[in-house]
Amino acid sequence: MSHELFKQLKHRFPKPSPFVRREGRKLNGSATLIVACAGWGKTSYLAQLAEENANSVCVSVGIEDNSCERLIELLAEALPEAGIEHGDRAYDAACKAAEELAGDGGRLLLIDNASLITEPGACALMEMLVKPAMSGAYRAVFAAREIPRFLLSGVMEGSVAMMGVRELRFTRAETAELAAAFTEQPSDMYVNTLHSFSGGWGAAAAALARRGGDPYAAADRTLLKQYVSDNILAMLPEDLRNYLLMTAFIAFEDKELSKEVFRVADGSAKSFELVTLGIASEDGELYPGVLRRILSSFLPSEMRGDLIKRAADHFIRNKRFAEAVALFEESDDSQAAERFLRTYGAELLGNCEFELIGYCGRVIGSLETIVDPEVLGILAQYHYYSGEYDRMERAYNLADSKFGKENKFGMYRMFYKGLLKYEANPNLYSANIKRAAEYFTAGDLPLPFLYQKEKSLFETITAENEPEPEQSVLSVFRFGDIKLLAGSEQKEIQCKTRRSPELIAYLLENRGRTVSREELLNALWPDDMPANAVAMLHNMIYNLRRELSAYGLENVISYKNRSYTVDMSMLREADADILTVCQCVDRDDTRTLLAHEQAAENYWGRFLGSFDSLWTREKKEYYDRCYVNACRMLSEHYRESGEYERELLFLKNALRLDPYSEQLVHDILVCCSALGKPDKVNRYYEEYSARLDADFGTRPSKWLRSQYLACFGEK
Repeated sequence: MSHELFKQLKHRFPKPSPFVRREGRKLNGSATLIVACAGWGKTSYLAQLAEENANSVCVSVGIEDNSCERLIELLAEALPEAGIEHGDRAYDAACKAAEELAGDGGRLLLIDNASLITEPGACALMEMLVKPAMSGAYRAVFAAREIPRFLLSGVMEGSVAMMGVRELRFTRAETAELAAAFTEQPSDMYVNTLHSFSGGWGAAAAALARRGGDPYAAADRTLLKQYVSDNILAMLPEDLRNYLLMTAFIAFEDKELSKEVFRVADGSAKSFELVTLGIASEDGELYPGVLRRILSSFLPSEMRGDLIKRAADHFIRNKRFAEAVALFEESDDSQAAERFLRTYGAELLGNCEFELIGYCGRVIGSLETIVDPEVLGILAQYHYYSGEYDRMERAYNLADSKFGKENKFGMYRMFYKGLLKYEANPNLYSANIKRAAEYFTAGDLPLPFLYQKEKSLFETITAENEPEPEQSVLSVFRFGDIKLLAGSEQKEIQCKTRRSPELIAYLLENRGRTVSREELLNALWPDDMPANAVAMLHNMIYNLRRELSAYGLENVISYKNRSYTVDMSMLREADADILTVCQCVDRDDTRTLLAHEQAAENYWGRFLGSFDSLWTREKKEYYDRCYVNACRMLSEHYRESGEYERELLFLKNALRLDPYSEQLVHDILVCCSALGKPDKVNRYYEEYSARLDADFGTRPSKWLRSQYLACFGEK
């Protein structure tokens, strides 16, 4: 490369191909520092800023530029009109550069790789150059992998604004644009997967999209591992490097985990250090999924084994079973999985956490290797749940064979066999079912898990004409603040996780349709899916089942073949009147609507309240539109019947949701006039005029003005 071309590259930022513009980012303040590790697109964002600002000044610092003399040369090349000479003192060079940058209303100074400037004289020169920018004389943007020394005081004082991983990460729309550059018409599912797995990390998103296909499978066919090794891990001291690898392998969440699992007392300090190095963000999501996977692969096998054991013990102590079981599967630790089922299997059965039991079963492998009959009994119920009746019988046979006399495992086998084969010989199997049930009662043993079909059959066999007790139901009200009410007293359920009610609402909206786990995860986390989303979903359902078990509703959500559904017979829509109103609006059925008009007398509230995602937004718009149209239909009915007070009530309700509707305001003015209330006519018109002026700087139309005057007999 020639010397002249090398000099040109110092003052031009290369753009990747394809180039995806980051829209919606704003520079806050006249001096901004962008801190992020390799691959987040610092240089490409500087290139975008240079392109958007024609009078910008670009400087790319290299390792050979870490001296006062070399920086003066760079400034002289970047600002030839400033009159900077190579022999100038630092103060003189800074003054000339600042004067030129401040001219013509202020230029934009862009400096890449600013953290390479560490030599005291060079830092002093940069401090003199930064001060005018912090005071607003011109704008300056610095990009670095850590906070440069010469910007430390400005960052601490707040005179230098910070941008980081959170602002640089691609949005879903930007990820879709990148995917479209490599794949013709990429599907929404592909874009969601690419965005979730890459976490908006530009280098990973581009590498995965270039490979195509499933991003998870494509990750191992890229150079990302070498890229991370050379550009991230190589710059870290050993203790911080190990901490990064451990927290990538196991999501870091609390001080106890840091002390017990990572054996690090100052975990929060190290996490902050990773933030200042631009590797982690401060918004709770430490690393994208693909970066977590790559970093985890650098863990030595011995450290990985110790980490898994300590982490699993920590999660079990804190009842975070899904995360513990995921680690058993990761480590292929069959003994740990068996110990876990022995201790907590009954609790998992009680909360219908069959997916977790199944994970443990896959880790354990062959049933013949299991010594503890209790574990075999737990796995037998899982096999019944999964429809694997031969494996269920084999598990009970193995458990039964460890005893020389009648025992509970033989009785459970008899009980299940009787229910499953009842139709073949009702008399024989009915007697066996009753005998097993009596054994359970005498031994104070719980009934095993039963699907509704077998449960109904058992109740029929043992009912003996007793009246059936009223089934407990879960009432769901989805408007305003969503409420879950259970039991005969309809006691409100206080969910431990914020998204639990949204999960119930989504399954209810699907009205018993089986929903795949992938669809459910995309509905709950449409934008930034957390790395441990599956574990979070398991914990959410586990806690829900535990809360609902007191009301006999623990089976309201069922799981099978990586999919979920709700038992609609256990649910009651407490907002049924609202749904009926919406159906009347869709059918333009005023007659039926009048029978349910009480539901529209007061606004029922936004669908799912503060929950805001793609699927809830569509529902919110639909139900709000139905409310406005229902109020319109009712107001028209009462206008025709001359009941103007009722007409006014529904018109006012509609206006609250559609405050800029000229037709609604017109109808209210005419209604108030018919009621003989000119003061209200005047008040509503003035309020509408003030609202238009404040929000849009406009006035009511001539038509509405004439209608308003007509209410007073004027033209």
